[in-house]
Amino acid sequence: MLTEEFKQKTLEDLEKQKYSAFEAEELDETFKAEVRAWLKTEGIYHFDFYRHRRNTTRYFIAFQEAEIAEKRFRIYSENQNFVGKFLPFACALMILLLTVVFMQYGFSSLPERGVIRSLMNASVVILIPFFIGMLFEYLASVGEPNLSFWRASKEAVVGCLLILVVSILVLREGVICLVMLGPLAFAALFAGSGVMQLICVYFWQPTNKIYSLSILPLLLCLFLPDFSKDYYGQTQREMIIHAPQEQVFKAINQIGPIQANEVPNSFIFKMGFPKPIFGMTEQRAEGMVRTIQWERGVKFEERVQAMHAPYLLSWDYHFTPHSFPKGSMDDHVEVGGQYFDLLKTDYQLEKIDAQTTKLVLTIDYRVSTEFNWYSKLWVNYVLGEFSDVVMNIHKNRLE
Repeated sequence: MLTEEFKQKTLEDLEKQKYSAFEAEELDETFKAEVRAWLKTEGIYHFDFYRHRRNTTRYFIAFQEAEIAEKRFRIYSENQNFVGKFLPFACALMILLLTVVFMQYGFSSLPERGVIRSLMNASVVILIPFFIGMLFEYLASVGEPNLSFWRASKEAVVGCLLILVVSILVLREGVICLVMLGPLAFAALFAGSGVMQLICVYFWQPTNKIYSLSILPLLLCLFLPDFSKDYYGQTQREMIIHAPQEQVFKAINQIGPIQANEVPNSFIFKMGFPKPIFGMTEQRAEGMVRTIQWERGVKFEERVQAMHAPYLLSWDYHFTPHSFPKGSMDDHVEVGGQYFDLLKTDYQLEKIDAQTTKLVLTIDYRVSTEFNWYSKLWVNYVLGEFSDVVMNIHKNRLE
């Protein structure tokens, strides 16, 4: 029940400063309805209820153009029960999940698009996490819209866990893909949460129509062209080896079996990349060929294109359908596959003195995704790490 004192103070404050502050333990829908009905009789229609950001018992009735020095946020009038609040949210998440499943398995049967329109599509990797972040934040903002870095971070973590479960159980993705795409998905989730925070705090009141955004990634994937392009890059590593130039050149050609304790520790192996176990250069009828073997049955050939002992060794790659057995690598990072390929590699040996050689390893590669700006960061890192591993094997053997 509104008291006369409350009514008089509210009218005076609204006329004087365009807002009125009051204290209450809780602002329920009944009280707000009474205030709206009373102010309507006074000819006042365009106002909103606000609550102090930190003081949960301090509220405001204010015109939309009012300038309130105290930090506050609008109180949304929509009051839904548990089912009404969470059912639309669950349906939106289900639409996003079905979109991912469709793009992963449905597009693979379309020859004009191919499997590149599956998980490596920007709609899946960037837009779907972005909208998941928006949905999580909207669900939280219905009750308490607020600008909070920590809440956005928490929602991004929860969203990442959800994506992780779906990727493993539904999409059957490997660890390599999950580690590589994880930071990008987290950034998209965080950005989606932040954008929805701004929308909920400053622009509009809640509506279940926001959940219709969940259909947007599927529409974009269906009607937008394939934006994937080939990017050609190069990595280069160098190392000083205290051994004669001729010995170093012989070592990089006659690698032989590689013992497990010879392979330096590297994060790329914890990600799931197989370790090298054998390498040898031999003369064949078609020319010099390097046979390379990695763990998990990986085997391929490197065809020597130039050999100028003891200064230069250069080769390109020959992969067959059997080079990478099923399960040896994630499908999306398979060497020689649709998204990534090794083109050319060369060793350059520079004589420092009679007992010292500078070994330079250069690798040319191709990456083909809709977000090459991000993919090439991982390719440069992985190839750089692998180059260091291989050159350290030579260094430790020769020194």
